[in-house]
Parts: sequence; structure tokens; C-alpha cells
Amino acid sequence: MACGPQAPAMPLSMRKAGETVTVKRVRGDESLKHHLSNIGFVDGSEVHVVSASGSNIIVTVKGARFGLDAKVAQRVMTV
Repeated sequence: MACGPQAPAMPLSMRKAGETVTVKRVRGDESLKHHLSNIGFVDGSEVHVVSASGSNIIVTVKGARFGLDAKVAQRVMTV
């Protein structure tokens, strides 16, 4: 079953406040991937962007609110 063209994955750091996106993959070393997966950033999880500024992004994932540094948010690829 073809679902049509899919938008390319975009880093979480580029998302705007109010958007709800799905985690496609997490890039980085095993330590970072493990930490992010422990707090809910796993393939297929839904992330809502509460606030986004140049250096930080605040999101809710699995009912919890987290603040991420923009460098970390760049590693979370979303669709």
C-alpha cells in the first residue's frame, strides 16, 4: 500500500511552537540515544513543541515537559 510522498525528516530544533510531530529517528552517540530514549524520544513517539527559541526548545512527550538545548534537538529527526 503506497501512502504517497512523505515529507523529509527535519530536526526538532527547526520546528515551531504549536507543532506536533513524530520522532523518526535519533542521531548521535549511544549515550545520547539512550538518554533520549529513556525520556520518551523513541521512533514513532509524538512530540508537541510548546516553545522554541534560538538556543532552547520546550516540548511535551508522553505527558512530560522537557527543555532541550538546540544542539540536542538537532539530533532528533521528526516528520
